Amino acid sequence: MSRKEFYRVGNIKTEQGLWYDQNGNFTGLIHNDFNFCMNKDLPMPFDPDIVGWLSTTATLEDLFNWFSKEDIKKLEKHGWYISIYIATDYREKYNHYVINQETSKLLAIMIIGDSDKPINHNNCKTQNVLEQ
Repeated sequence: MSRKEFYRVGNIKTEQGLWYDQNGNFTGLIHNDFNFCMNKDLPMPFDPDIVGWLSTTATLEDLFNWFSKEDIKKLEKHGWYISIYIATDYREKYNHYVINQETSKLLAIMIIGDSDKPINHNNCKTQNVLEQ
């Protein structure tokens, strides 16, 4: 497959998501600790076929269908940011993309902060993690 960029909301230290941890264990963080998110009631049933894969979107605009700008601003205060990945091993599953967590590379963290501007690569602070 060709190299492609993907977006997800993840924890800056662990890279885990809000439904499951890196090992595929359900955490339910979005339902409990972060129940201010617009998709707090969205179930994410366990699927053994995607353990080892990270849920992502192909565009930043698609990510905002999962998390609003306000959700992300609040999540940033708890260490959760928009993560930008590069992957060559990916597939569509359940109306979003999943990327192989072993072969994908975290490229950057996008920080929205208190900006009221439209969000894109040009007007958000990004931290390139590959150069560290």
